Amino acid sequence: MKKKYTVMIFDESRLGDVKTRKISSRVIRLAMLSVALYVFVSGAGFYYLNNLYKERSVLSKYQEENLGLKEKIAGYQAQIININEKVAGVLELEDKVRNLAAYGTTDKTHKQLAVGGKEVDVLQDLSKVSERKDKRFFEGLNTTLSNLGMEIEQRAVSLSELADFLEEQKLMLSSTPTIWPVKGWISSGFGYRISPFTGRRVFHEGLDIATKYNVPVQAAAKGIVVYSGRKAGYGKTIIIDHGYGYITKYGHNNKLTVKAGDKVSKGDVIAKVGSTGRSTGPHVHYEVLVNGIPVNPLKFIVGSN
Repeated sequence: MKKKYTVMIFDESRLGDVKTRKISSRVIRLAMLSVALYVFVSGAGFYYLNNLYKERSVLSKYQEENLGLKEKIAGYQAQIININEKVAGVLELEDKVRNLAAYGTTDKTHKQLAVGGKEVDVLQDLSKVSERKDKRFFEGLNTTLSNLGMEIEQRAVSLSELADFLEEQKLMLSSTPTIWPVKGWISSGFGYRISPFTGRRVFHEGLDIATKYNVPVQAAAKGIVVYSGRKAGYGKTIIIDHGYGYITKYGHNNKLTVKAGDKVSKGDVIAKVGSTGRSTGPHVHYEVLVNGIPVNPLKFIVGSN
C-alpha cells in the first residue's frame, strides 16, 4: 500500500476553516528531486559563468600584455636598426680613413659584428612572439643590443686612435720638406763635386738651384725660423727648424723677408734669390739636415721642378 501524506491548510481569516490535501510520497520525492536538480544546475551554471569571467579577465590581461610586448619589440627593432646604421657608418668611415692614411690593411672580416648568444630575428611575426612570451627572446635581444653597443664603443676607440695617428702624421707631413724652395734648375747636386773655387774634390751638402734674381724663395715645410742673417760662405741665409729632427737651410739670398722666431708654413716666402756669399751667380743653396746630418733633399721633395 502506497504511503500518503496529509497536508493541513489553515485560513487565517477563518480559523475554523481547515483544508486538507493528501499527497503521495512519490510526488514529494519528485518535488525534492526537482529542487535538488535546480540547485545543482544553478550551482554548475554559476561555476561555469564564474570560470568564464575569469578566463575573459585573463584573456583581456594577455591582450594588454601582448600590446605592450608588441610596442616593446617595435622599440627594440627601431633601436637595433638605428644601432646597425651607426655601426655601418662607423665602419665605412674607418675604412675610408685607413685607406686615405694607408695605415695598415683593412680586414673585411672586421665588418662582421662580434655578437653571440641566441639569434633573434625581430622582423618575424610579432603576434607569435607575443603569444609565446618567451623570456629568452628578450634575454637574447638584450644581449644583441649590448653587443652592438660594445661594437660601437670599440670602433669609436679605434677611430679615436686612428684620428690621433692621422693628426700626428699630418703634423709630421707639414713639417717634412717636400716642396721645392724655388723654381729653377739644379746647377749642382748633393754629394762629391769639383769645387768651382778651389778645383778640388769636395763634398757638397745640399742642392744648388739656379734661377733669376729676386725670385721668391719658399719654406719647404712648416717650422720656426731659428736664424736669419749672414753666414760665412752662405751669404744671406735662412735656417728653419721644422721639428721631428728636420732643419733646412737657404743660402746666397739677395733679401731676407723673415726674422728669427717667426713661424712659417709650407710655401711661405722667406727670401728673394741672390748671389751673396761664396757664389758664382743667382741661385739658392738648399740643405736638408735630419738629426744634424745633411741628407739629399731630393729624397724628400715630391714632384718635379
